[in-house]
Amino acid sequence: MNLHTGDKVRFLNEKGGGVIKKIISSSMAVVEIEDGFQYEYPLNQLVPDSPIEKTGESPDVEGLKFQVQHENETRALNLEQGTLNYPEGIYLAFIPENQHFPSAGKIAVALCNNTTYDIFFTLSLRHGRGWVCMESGAMRPHTEFEMEKYTPQQIGDWGQLKTDILFFSGDQYEHHDPVSDVLKLSGVKFFRDSTFTENELTENRAWISEVEVMEEENKMENVVVTQKDIDRMLKEKEQRISAGKISIPHQKNQFSEKEIDLHIEELIDNYSGMNNAQLIDIQLKKVQQELDEAIAQKLQRIIFIHGVGNGRLKSEVRKLLSHHKGIRFHDASFQRYGFGATEVELF
Repeated sequence: MNLHTGDKVRFLNEKGGGVIKKIISSSMAVVEIEDGFQYEYPLNQLVPDSPIEKTGESPDVEGLKFQVQHENETRALNLEQGTLNYPEGIYLAFIPENQHFPSAGKIAVALCNNTTYDIFFTLSLRHGRGWVCMESGAMRPHTEFEMEKYTPQQIGDWGQLKTDILFFSGDQYEHHDPVSDVLKLSGVKFFRDSTFTENELTENRAWISEVEVMEEENKMENVVVTQKDIDRMLKEKEQRISAGKISIPHQKNQFSEKEIDLHIEELIDNYSGMNNAQLIDIQLKKVQQELDEAIAQKLQRIIFIHGVGNGRLKSEVRKLLSHHKGIRFHDASFQRYGFGATEVELF
């Protein structure tokens, strides 16, 4: 897609749009929005604003059929419908080739579409200030797309892996907002056999990372996860993290700032059977806990990495922060986190 100065565009992952005033680089542009303010945006987050002419006629919905060529059909594996304890959603699965000694061999990276939607997807790696697309394609509902296999070192060298998802269906469907999620990867994680656990999503030992979890209002009647269970899992996770913190002097600016990753897989080891509200409750409790500790330790700033997703977690985090005095918050560095983090300044 070629965009040029003067083009009218819409934002892919948020409401609104504007006019491109300047192309800064091959990946960034300056966009002037309706109120006259100008902001830098990644070009891959902009789409041309091409209004559809109104003819006054309603489309023939009954006769409408959207055909999509699933280019990666031969590399897609069916997921078992109705038997998964994982909430409906999109997941990344890191599946070791050697199931007995996971860190000893290569690791397959798979995108799991555990939803009732067809999806378009792209998987991209950070490169400088922009991104490089590794894989793209379309997937049917309840399928798994497996990429190539990589060594733990190769995956650790990626740094950041971005997943962009568009939801659709060949039939009439309910709209679901596009998703853009950035996963920070640590090579150390993939050298530990304990990282990979049994799960019903892949039926193999794997490390599962949530990209997007759908709202689960009436789909979890038979699963009961109590607040006591959640508190216990959080405590167990914190104990393991504390036990593993040996090289404290290497933490950057440890006495003035702190970085907290709110992706659910970083907070608890197993979140199967939990609905979206329970997951967000865990994430918000982590925000409150870390904020209280930062205030007690008189830190200067704390950064919460919440990802982009559908924007709900970011909204809930900022709602919580707005009730605190003596702090101010704003988007964290775009170069480091994109739109996926909030920086809190304490004073």
